[in-house]
Amino acid sequence: MTQNSETAYAEIQASLARGWNTWDTRSVLTHVLLPDALGISLGLKEYYWGTSLRAAQIGRRTAPGPEGAETVTLGRHAMDGRYTEATVSWAGITIRVQTAHVGEDLVALVTPTANQSKSALLTVAVGYLWNRPGSVSRDGERITASGGRTVEVFGTAPHVDDPYTDIDGPYLAMELNSAVGVGTGRPRDIREIAEIVARASAEIGEPEATELARHREIVRDAISWNTIYDPSRSRVLTTVSRLWNVGKRGGYALFCWDQFFNALLAARAGKEIAYVNVVEMLRALTPEGFVPNVEQGTGRRTFDGSQPPVGSLVVRELYRIFGDRWLLEETFDALLSWNRWWWRVRRDGDLLCLGSTYFDPEYPSPQDIPRIHQHFGATCESGWDGHPVFEDVPFDAAKSLLAAHDVGMNSLYALDCEVLADIADVLGDPAASAELRERHAVVTAAMEASLWDEPGGIYRSRRTDTGLFTERLSTMSFYPFLAGLGTGDRGKRMVSEHLLADDGFGGEWILPTSPRHEPLDLREGTYWAGRAWPPVNFLVYLGLLRAGERSAARWLADGSSRLVLKEWNEKRHVHENYSSLHGGACDKPNSEPFQTWGALLSLIVLMDHGEADLFPDWA
Repeated sequence: MTQNSETAYAEIQASLARGWNTWDTRSVLTHVLLPDALGISLGLKEYYWGTSLRAAQIGRRTAPGPEGAETVTLGRHAMDGRYTEATVSWAGITIRVQTAHVGEDLVALVTPTANQSKSALLTVAVGYLWNRPGSVSRDGERITASGGRTVEVFGTAPHVDDPYTDIDGPYLAMELNSAVGVGTGRPRDIREIAEIVARASAEIGEPEATELARHREIVRDAISWNTIYDPSRSRVLTTVSRLWNVGKRGGYALFCWDQFFNALLAARAGKEIAYVNVVEMLRALTPEGFVPNVEQGTGRRTFDGSQPPVGSLVVRELYRIFGDRWLLEETFDALLSWNRWWWRVRRDGDLLCLGSTYFDPEYPSPQDIPRIHQHFGATCESGWDGHPVFEDVPFDAAKSLLAAHDVGMNSLYALDCEVLADIADVLGDPAASAELRERHAVVTAAMEASLWDEPGGIYRSRRTDTGLFTERLSTMSFYPFLAGLGTGDRGKRMVSEHLLADDGFGGEWILPTSPRHEPLDLREGTYWAGRAWPPVNFLVYLGLLRAGERSAARWLADGSSRLVLKEWNEKRHVHENYSSLHGGACDKPNSEPFQTWGALLSLIVLMDHGEADLFPDWA
């Protein structure tokens, strides 16, 4: 890190943390004005049970009380918050909420779309969030907030003074028997607010019928809805899922390789959001010098292990697109430290094994306990938590390693060495470049010598205790393409005999993480088993491009499009993972319905159609 990079990054954070947007991770119906931290939170009260909905989340499955959990459909969302839309159904009430900016003001149009005769209130709570200074008072039909600036909030319908409304502090409440509006700055009637919202909706672009237009929308909305403000560190960042942030995770959760993929997706909206996702993840570096699997608002970091080292690949690509040398200066030391940690702690011979290192933190999180220094914790380091491809590989407690040279990790590590060396060259660090290129040569040579299964026609992991190949295959066997391996006849065999094969990784809903010839209970029995995962499709797609397998890459892009659009067209969901049997995703309760990296499937399609300026040297 240099003074130049520190200053440049601080300016980016300051420029992002301004204006009205859905900054508060706790509810998609809360809009916050930064840097003041003034929040306007929309909610509902129904009169059958007398209960209230104060926060709305997509994907919540249970909620206290007889009314149950809300159902949320997230609509279009401009990156800067100048237009948003969402539909919320709860306790027999359904509303469509559209918001827009007009100058420095925020307006919201709330339209009941079902049960308009049902007795219900729209509640508008106004307050300063996160213990930031400011005072709020209500005087009749007006709420006045005074903090960094004075903001007045108005409704378009008469305020209903219900003393039993479940809100602490000043609020407005309006009957929901027709459309109502909320606005800041000055009073506006419902017609004016509707006109402002209509203009903002038109400016962001109405939903289009073409497939490519929907893929653009998926990438934009996945990033926009999951970009939040973390008040504990006064920073903007994109998380994997709003629902994952709340509850046990303390307000935010940064997952290692997820965060770097978020940065690639965010690059379509601009370099600022892309940069913050890279920088904030690398600033979570542990004292041992590696990027943890997770860093979250509870203070927990996974000190026992990491996740696949894709950060350097993303940083190099962002530098190629935007050309800011300071980004390389800001990130290189952390990336190099991470690379050296793998070689120092996870190396067994000339190749790496997955591991989970024992540690004794002062305040261990209960979530850590089932994984520390155990088989499951080591599998998490692959990013493929508990996948059956690891079932026949024992955990060597003496080494804190799984007893196998892992084909996926070694492929990505070799790529990391190669890309980091390129960055070192740009920064004028010949010693680091030579170190990294030497390590790259050692790893790739060892992979070619020991991880190619000639009879099977594919790369696979090899046991370090028995010297035998592991029993099962996974889609990680195609990761060597990323490292520049598997060219020529080897690559053609891998594609024809395994990738495209109907009893391998082919079929309608792709890519399964386990080949289809394996028993169904292995392919659909656990979190990662057999499901189709967006980051896997993305990495395999990149590998196919690098290997020159253009036809197979197009096949994968078409399959990725088919997969992501099925749930998007039906429910506007963009999932964490999908079934490789039927293409749905809501069949599994642990498949988040609006998870950022689900949009990688759409990014593949945009790249394949020349709409994403990514990895041109491979394309």
